[in-house]
Amino acid sequence: MARNTTKSPRPEAGRARRAGWPPRALAAVAAAGLAGGSAIAGASAAGASLPSTRAAAVKALAFSGHYSGNVAVLIDNSRVTISSVTGKGSGTLVGPSTVSGKGSASASAQCDPFSGTGSIAGRTARIDFLVTSSTSQGCSSGESGPVTVTFKGIAKATGGTGRARGVSGSLVFKGSLKLGSTSGSQKGDFTVTVSGHLALKG
Repeated sequence: MARNTTKSPRPEAGRARRAGWPPRALAAVAAAGLAGGSAIAGASAAGASLPSTRAAAVKALAFSGHYSGNVAVLIDNSRVTISSVTGKGSGTLVGPSTVSGKGSASASAQCDPFSGTGSIAGRTARIDFLVTSSTSQGCSSGESGPVTVTFKGIAKATGGTGRARGVSGSLVFKGSLKLGSTSGSQKGDFTVTVSGHLALKG
């Protein structure tokens, strides 16, 4: 009698429930484009070469970087617009470089998710990133007055140029932002660290 080898489907992992930041906390802030972000989400297929001799080689790259700069945000009740993120620092592959980005968040609690796009660009390479609300969070130290927003998340590489052409993978970022108030147009200073692994073709 044939043995039944059909495996029962594995239960889908439950989705963790997220709490968001208060409109004032605008944690969204920095992460906005930062990406930046990074213990990384991992470079798929990094280092694995295809059997075909025509297949392009793929190599894994351990990435780490540190950046600091300014963030401009507009806090309008529960809507947070991250107008710009600009900073300078240094990172693997890109060397001395700048980080930039923009994004948004819907603040409703002390901690909230945010989303945005950003890039890290050096003289010989540029890496573009995407941050989604499902993999990010920003938390404010208060609901009024000067606050410190701590943020973290995963930044997915969506493309690159120069030495980073064909880049893929994800990086984890973690940082903090200081704001003078939790309403209206605000500017503050941020610092962020990014680390993880990327995959490069060629």
